[in-house]
Amino acid sequence: MNLFRIILISALLSMAVLVSCGRYIEPAVESGLLEEGSVVFRLKSPSARTVQIAGDWPGNNWGRGDAEQGEVLVGLMENQDGDGIWVLSIALEPGRYRYRFIIDEVKHVLDPNNPRVVDDGMGGKANLLIIL
Repeated sequence: MNLFRIILISALLSMAVLVSCGRYIEPAVESGLLEEGSVVFRLKSPSARTVQIAGDWPGNNWGRGDAEQGEVLVGLMENQDGDGIWVLSIALEPGRYRYRFIIDEVKHVLDPNNPRVVDDGMGGKANLLIIL
């Protein structure tokens, strides 16, 4: 009985350490800034005509939206000041999201402000955003 207690206590302590250290192992990335409950994405691209954010969250589907509905330019960002800084605010639940930017509907680029890069599941790369 004592050996079982020791193993059980050891397992519980190990789990507690792993859970508490998880925030340090994989910290949230600050490329998308949380403002008023939404994530604000920014990309500087002065020569772009359009910039979209493509990600794996509901409603975006990597910039394609709902294909049956024929949506185009899902995740379209705005260049409000004409300064080449494109901005889009998106309400996202806590979780892990992969994303990248699409410039002029053809050029896929990673977020230069987010060093975390992962496979996109389609043979390419994407940035990883973690919202706690």
